[in-house]
Amino acid sequence: MRIGLLQEGDLTGTTAAQRYHDLIDEVALADGLGFSTWGTSEQHFSPPSFSVAAPEVLYSAIAMRTERIKLRTMASVMLKWNHPILVAERLATLDIVSRGRAEVCTARSNNLTTLAAFGVDPKDTRDQWEDSMDVLMKAMVDEKLEHDGPVWKIPSVEIVPKPVTTPHPPVSVAASSVQSHENAGVRGIGVITFDNYFGFDYLQECTDGYNRAFAAADHSQVAAPNEYRGLYVATAYCAETREEARSVARRVTMDYFKFILDLYVPLSKQPGYTYLDTLEQLIEHQDDMDWLCDYSPSVMVGTPADFIERIERLESMGIDEVLLRLDGVGHEKIMKSLELIGHEVIPQVDREGTGR
Repeated sequence: MRIGLLQEGDLTGTTAAQRYHDLIDEVALADGLGFSTWGTSEQHFSPPSFSVAAPEVLYSAIAMRTERIKLRTMASVMLKWNHPILVAERLATLDIVSRGRAEVCTARSNNLTTLAAFGVDPKDTRDQWEDSMDVLMKAMVDEKLEHDGPVWKIPSVEIVPKPVTTPHPPVSVAASSVQSHENAGVRGIGVITFDNYFGFDYLQECTDGYNRAFAAADHSQVAAPNEYRGLYVATAYCAETREEARSVARRVTMDYFKFILDLYVPLSKQPGYTYLDTLEQLIEHQDDMDWLCDYSPSVMVGTPADFIERIERLESMGIDEVLLRLDGVGHEKIMKSLELIGHEVIPQVDREGTGR
């Protein structure tokens, strides 16, 4: 089981200027400790928890400070404000400067404020993502890109540069609904699950749906099928004692959970997001951190032993990699937690050193 990081530039107690440089130092440390992957999301208009609006710039800076850790966009929002040709060009550039360490995870947005600001109707996000994915896959491998789809009309053009990873860097999608997992399996791309705090049973339902769809689909026309299953852990913190871990991470855990609830309640009323129509249990426990730590795979806060136990459970469910959002508790505490995970957790769960 691999352990990666997903950090989003939480600005609590600091500034973007300071946080970005601290974050780069954190990834450099993680690189030496055997963490498998680092990524950040593309977020707009949501400070202080999220501050990275131009992730491709950060990736390039981090590529110059690291040697082994994979650099995966988590995620490139494949809607009309992110033309898939630009996504392909930026990915190829990152793959070149990182010497073949680039990966791409894509997504459709779940933030109504962002969708409104960029003029995208929520009901159109799935269709835009589908057509953008078709363009992206062509742009990475075709000598000449040409596309006539429902969203994008592209005459014959030559995309430069091409990635150094052949036939192209690994592709996955961030998914929360069972349908999105099944769509990923049919396409032959990897999937990173966010379980929406709906619990382990829901995570298993999503993973099983992906596995069935991947196994049943014909991937003979897919250049590089990718049967990867990751899990996004929305809040993570490791400390010597469970009490210390929960004390340090309580604010960021509950703030993130309430941020997600504020997104989901209105979003659940939109076409295409009906999988969010059972939020009552989450609302009932919106102040209960202990319940969250036990019930949801999206929270991993505790001791190294707690991390090992949780990760082994997730591995038995078919997860290949956990992506820990270790952010928002201050640079010194993040560095200390990285050291603890790197020295006491990774050697126990990544016994073959796949993260190195």
